[in-house]
Amino acid sequence: AGLSAIYDSLMEGNDDEISTRYALVAEGVKLASDKMSIEFKLNPKAQFHDGIKITADDVVFTFNTLLKDGHPSYKMAFRDVEKVQKISSHQVKFIFKNNRNRDLPVLISSLPVLPKHYYEKVDFSKTTLVPPLGSGAYKIKEVKPNRSIVYERVKNYWAKDLPVNRG
Repeated sequence: AGLSAIYDSLMEGNDDEISTRYALVAEGVKLASDKMSIEFKLNPKAQFHDGIKITADDVVFTFNTLLKDGHPSYKMAFRDVEKVQKISSHQVKFIFKNNRNRDLPVLISSLPVLPKHYYEKVDFSKTTLVPPLGSGAYKIKEVKPNRSIVYERVKNYWAKDLPVNRG
């Protein structure tokens, strides 16, 4: 429970504005005029808890990994994505199969970003009690199997001063 608190997403929403998203890992976004693709420019300050910067490679890795080994809901949510491609180290583009799914840009912007470098050494598809590496405002401090999980606020959280996290 609460595992999503350790990962930042490309953009973040709030409960007051259902289909609105604000910059987080992505500092910029551009929806194509024909609504057949969406591009994200990543914040160069975005980083994982180990200090390694978040790149387009991490976004591409996340998307492909969640489709392959993630919860089946990811396959349903992203069924209209043709492919994701790295444009540069800090730009990524999602190309759609069609432009009929009006919710797709919002769903993609909510994508959490996983650390490719971490999962090159740890099998994403295997269960473990070792806390995973994240990028969000919290990290796992302690796990007592079948009893509890304790989160702690990340000191020097990279996005603490972004407008989406203020207040």
